[in-house]
Amino acid sequence: MHKTIAVIGHVDHGKTALVKALTGVEMDTLAEERARGLTITLGFAHRETERGWLHFIDAPGHSDFVRTTAAGLSGVDGVLLAVSCTDGIQAQTREHLRLAHCLGIRQIIVALTKADLAADVVVVRTRAEIESELNAYSIEPVAIVASSSLTGKGSDSLGQALERFLDLPQHRVRLPGFYLPVDRVFTAPGVGTVVTGTLIGGEIAREDAAAIAPNGPATSVRSLQVAGTDQTSATPGSRVAVNLRGLETSALRKGSVVYAPNAGFEPSNRFDVALDAADKDGLHLKHMDEVMVMLGTAYEPARVRFHTPDVAAGETVLAQLAFNRPQVGYTGQRLVLRNPAAAQIICGGAIIDSVASPGRRNKDAHQAVLRAALEGAPDAIANALADRDKGVVSLPELARLSGLNPDQITPLLKASFELGKAGLALRTSDIERTCKAFLTALAAQHEARPLRPHHPIDAFRTALGRLPKALVEQAERRLLDAGQVIADETGVALASHDPLAHITQEQAAALADLEQQLQTLALRPGSRLDPKSTSPEQDDMIELLMATGKVIRLYNHALNQQVLLHVSAIQLARETLQQAFPGNAHFTTGEARSALKTNRKIIVPLLEFLDAEGTTKREGDVRYITG
Repeated sequence: MHKTIAVIGHVDHGKTALVKALTGVEMDTLAEERARGLTITLGFAHRETERGWLHFIDAPGHSDFVRTTAAGLSGVDGVLLAVSCTDGIQAQTREHLRLAHCLGIRQIIVALTKADLAADVVVVRTRAEIESELNAYSIEPVAIVASSSLTGKGSDSLGQALERFLDLPQHRVRLPGFYLPVDRVFTAPGVGTVVTGTLIGGEIAREDAAAIAPNGPATSVRSLQVAGTDQTSATPGSRVAVNLRGLETSALRKGSVVYAPNAGFEPSNRFDVALDAADKDGLHLKHMDEVMVMLGTAYEPARVRFHTPDVAAGETVLAQLAFNRPQVGYTGQRLVLRNPAAAQIICGGAIIDSVASPGRRNKDAHQAVLRAALEGAPDAIANALADRDKGVVSLPELARLSGLNPDQITPLLKASFELGKAGLALRTSDIERTCKAFLTALAAQHEARPLRPHHPIDAFRTALGRLPKALVEQAERRLLDAGQVIADETGVALASHDPLAHITQEQAAALADLEQQLQTLALRPGSRLDPKSTSPEQDDMIELLMATGKVIRLYNHALNQQVLLHVSAIQLARETLQQAFPGNAHFTTGEARSALKTNRKIIVPLLEFLDAEGTTKREGDVRYITG
């Protein structure tokens, strides 16, 4: 088992000495750190126990380095809060505690440091003060231990508290792939570029493909270490050092993310988030304010756009963060907003959608989606998405909002959804309503134009209230399978519809005249029936002749014109070409045109039709009869 614990607290409250006492590792390695007596960068150490490994991150205590502290808290399982008995609770004690609270960290051990330098009554008072601070956040600490790094006081009790910490339930996010916020980048001699961080979400292994955000190149894992030891793989919660293949250190920085490609992570400039406004001071934030966002190990500027107009203390506020450059996050990931001018924490929050759209017309329905995602029930999220998008659910979006992968989602949808094409699911109740609307609209079309055998599917879009194409197509498939609707390349019709049952004597005569006209025209050039200039009734009669197999519509793509030919004319063309070019005699388009005494407008689509049906075969610029 691996657990990571961040050591936080006010400057000079003994955090580094505390970690050294627990691990034997000197964390202040920079000359400036040793000279100034304070931690500037993150320090790392490890402690092996019978139950597993504890990885310590020593975070800076000075207010100037709070962003580094936030980076140290990324992905940790808990914190060890150092409070000096000689100084008591200070400004950075409170800020670090609030930072941990904003990031959703609930497992806390408190070390009352320098207890050897304070009277017992002072130690008791300091304990009471920190208990009060923790109560304000409804946090029950794992332990509060009076300690001294110089005398060793409390070391056994701290060790026991850390053992209990290892036994506590893990509340780690499950992701479809590894996610590693980078807190250090350096070059190792003979190895190359190495990044370190606390692994989140999924296992990482040697030779795994890896992507870099923001805007980094593709790479792969050459080697990795956990607690300074070479490993073939590492599990979430581990402090890892990863050697990335073929990268310069300039390609990454603290705040970059190394993540598994093709695992659902996607760079985005916009996150939909839930902000915690339950702070005792309320939410000091306005629509379109610019903030600094602590996300993982990154510290990025963003602009806040509220989804809800009124912001009050004591409630969760839905908002969107618009970043200057793409970020990679995941649903449920905690973040912190900071006022860049006042250098103060504004609030914490969590990502709801890490690939948010810039704006939506149906804002109320979108807010319902976000609130369902906050609750986390996949079926509720799916129904909210279907409500917003007229019965259609994007499976990638559902996976993103629920934190599940597609294989986990599909079984959950079977009761109320049908799987469609292109990563979509369609709600059964909406399909059923669309089927009814489809049949009603189709019956109305047949009533309005009874001679027309089929109606183009696009004609129903307006009649069906501009329903999504995927939903209409799913309804059509269901009706086709049930035998209620028939379809061909010209459109759809009710299976019960018979155009000839509705024809009048006058229309029957006109239909016969139209067929005779096309028979007489045969293949001759000159004046022909132009489908673009026919009346609606003539158009319906043409469709009827086509449906009964008496007329075929061809298309001259070069001229962008339709050609109507009676089947007798096409049969005449077959017979004439067979007589003119017997055997395997080859002929050109021009020779065929001369043999049939027609023009290019007709001959080109006619020969293409004969090619398609197998009467002729084209080889380059010539053809021959196949039969």
